[in-house]
Amino acid sequence: MTQLWMSAPKTTPEGETHVSTRIFVSAAAGFAAIAAAAATAQAALPPDGTYDYSLRQGDSVIATSTVTVRRSGSVTSIRETQTVNQTAVGTVQLTADLTVIADSLTPLSFDGSTMSSGKTQEVKFAYSGGSGYFIQNGERLSVPVKMIFGTQAMIVQDQSLVLSFLTLPAVLQATKANSLTVAVPTASRIFAITVDPAPQNKPSGLPAADVAVAIASPIAYSVWFDPNTGVVDEIDVPSQSLVISLTKHP
Repeated sequence: MTQLWMSAPKTTPEGETHVSTRIFVSAAAGFAAIAAAAATAQAALPPDGTYDYSLRQGDSVIATSTVTVRRSGSVTSIRETQTVNQTAVGTVQLTADLTVIADSLTPLSFDGSTMSSGKTQEVKFAYSGGSGYFIQNGERLSVPVKMIFGTQAMIVQDQSLVLSFLTLPAVLQATKANSLTVAVPTASRIFAITVDPAPQNKPSGLPAADVAVAIASPIAYSVWFDPNTGVVDEIDVPSQSLVISLTKHP
């Protein structure tokens, strides 16, 4: 099964992968800036609807994925179902539900399951008030989940799930972050990633309007998206020869 760096799961012995006028003016400017950031974040997320993606490694299609984006009040929900074709263990089915605060894109929860060889692993993640926790197969873990010092925002990434990349353009546009904390529910860990400010080489075949955001370390990858709609057209992970391409959208 295709595994990105953030997916390294735990394995049990049984083998299961588990502020006068000046003040008012200043405040008004601050509120305006917050509103502008929120508007940018909202615009940079894909519109509500269903999106299909194909995951290719080299010349082979190794997985297909369907992602649904829904906004409801102050929360945006992203649901994904992914089927991974793996000759060694047969078909692997991944499902995940991610919720984020609509204006700030701060993660609220993640609920995912992986079904492989007749066994199911369930993971959950919850985050509120600056701290969070992981749950593995019903057991709450003692791993502390907080923003890593020096990072400016948090995102959730897991395995080869497309939703791992879908919020990244919006988060970076809204926060202007140069480093992010990543929460990985399947691996029950957090780590920092560093943004690559350098221009990216645009692959052929992408829409003319597309631009990229990119991560430099610990694994380099780029996310190509339409800045007018927020639709992600392609994700490239060169070190893994992995290309995730949009095949159908509303």
